[in-house]
Amino acid sequence: MRKLTFHIRYNVALLLVAGFLTSSCESYFLDVEPQQSISDKSVIVDGATAETALLGVYDKLQSGNYYGGDGYQAAAYLAGGDNLWVGTLNYYATFITHTYRSDNTLLNNVWYTIYTVVNGANNVIDKVEKLESKSITEAQRKQFTGEAYVLRSLAYFDLARAWGNVPVVLKPTTAPNDFDGVKQSSKEQVYRQVLEDLTKAEGLLSATTDRNRITQKTVFAFKARVHLYLGEYEKAEEYASRLISDTNYELVSWSSIISSKNSKESVFELAYSTADKSSHYGAWSSDGYRNQFCPAPSLFNLLQDPATGGERKALIKNISTPAILNYFVQLLYWRSTGDNPTYLFRIAEQYLIRAEARTKKASPDLTGALSDLNAVKARAKVAAFTSSDKTLIEKAIEDERRAEFALEPHRWFDLVRTGRAGVVLGVSDAKKWIFPIPFNDLAADKDLIQNDGY
Repeated sequence: MRKLTFHIRYNVALLLVAGFLTSSCESYFLDVEPQQSISDKSVIVDGATAETALLGVYDKLQSGNYYGGDGYQAAAYLAGGDNLWVGTLNYYATFITHTYRSDNTLLNNVWYTIYTVVNGANNVIDKVEKLESKSITEAQRKQFTGEAYVLRSLAYFDLARAWGNVPVVLKPTTAPNDFDGVKQSSKEQVYRQVLEDLTKAEGLLSATTDRNRITQKTVFAFKARVHLYLGEYEKAEEYASRLISDTNYELVSWSSIISSKNSKESVFELAYSTADKSSHYGAWSSDGYRNQFCPAPSLFNLLQDPATGGERKALIKNISTPAILNYFVQLLYWRSTGDNPTYLFRIAEQYLIRAEARTKKASPDLTGALSDLNAVKARAKVAAFTSSDKTLIEKAIEDERRAEFALEPHRWFDLVRTGRAGVVLGVSDAKKWIFPIPFNDLAADKDLIQNDGY
C-alpha cells in the first residue's frame, strides 16, 4: 500500500476528480456503465450519472482498505486478540501489541479511504438534491440520497469508534481550504450525526429486502447497533425487533452461511465478483495458502469446544504438521476466486443486540434476553444458557458475540465500548483503545488535534 501525504480535505477532492468515479462499478448493482473522466462540475447531471456516482461510493466501501479485507477490518481483527499476523509488514503487528503510532501506514490508508466515502456521499447528497425534476424521478432522488446518507453515516460511525474525536464535514470538498476551521467533534457528537443521517435515510428509502444494496431495513439494523453503542437500550431493542420479526430474515445453518451468498441470515452484505475481488482470501491464511492473517490457537480452541463453538467449528481448520505446529486457517472467506461476501449486518447480530439491550435497559427483561441469546446458541448447536443472574447473562452475551463473529470485526469494538478491553485483553492504558490520528493529516491540517497518549 502506498504512503499518503495529502491533507485529508485536499486528497478527497483530488480523488473525486482523478479517480473516484473512474473505477468500474459492479454489475450486480445495476447495468449502467460508469462514465469516464467526468469533471466535478458535470459528474452528476441526471438519474443515470447520479447512480453511477453512488455506486462509486459503494466501490470505495468495498475497497481492501475499508471493508474489503486487509484495511479497517484488519485493524479490528488484530486488535481484538483472537487473530495473529504472520505477514512481513510490521505495521500490522502493532495492532496485536497495541503499540500503533501516528505514522502507521495502515491507519493512514484506512483514514484516507473512509474519508473518500464521506466525500463521495456528500457529493451525491448535494448534487442529487439540486437536479431538476426532468433529469431524475422523485423515486430515484429519494433512493440515491437515502443510500448516500447511510454510506456517510457508516463512514462516520467507523471513524468515531476507531479514532474517537474526528472532523465532521457534511458538504463536498472541492478545494484544499473548503473547511478550514472545522474542529473535531466528540465521539458521541459523531454518533448523534450518524443517527441524524439514518433518520433522514429512513424516510427516503423503501422497505424492500435487498441484501446487497441499502434499504430502509439496513437503516433499522444500523440504528440498533448505534443505539447499543450509545447505551440507549430501549431504542436498540426496538430497532432490532423490527428485523427479527421480519420473515425475510432468519438464523440459517452455519453451513449455509459459509457455502452461500445472500442467505436469509444476511441483512446487508457486500458482494464481490471474480472481476472485482475481495482481498479476504489472499489476506487470510486459507486452506493450504498461508499469507498474512491467521486465527490464534485460543480462537481455534474456543470454536472447537462443543460448549462454545458448536457448528462454528467449521470456521477454522487445523492443518498443522509435525514441522509446523499451530497452523490454523479460516474457512469463512474460502473462495479462491475472491468473490467472498463481506457481512456488514447479519440477523444474528440483531438477536445479540436485543439480548444485550434487554439485559441492560432500565427495567431488564432477562427472560427475553435469554431467549435471544439461546436462539443464536441453538442455531450453532450449542447448549442453552440457563442462569438467571444478570451479570452472568451479560458475560454470556459477550462470549457469544466473540464466537459468533469470530472472523468478523466486532470483538475489539465490543470490548472498547463496554470498557472491558483492559480486563480481557490486558490493554490497561485506555488511551490505546482508540487509534492515533495519522501524522500526515496532523501535519497538513492545523485544526486537527492528536488523541491523548500519542
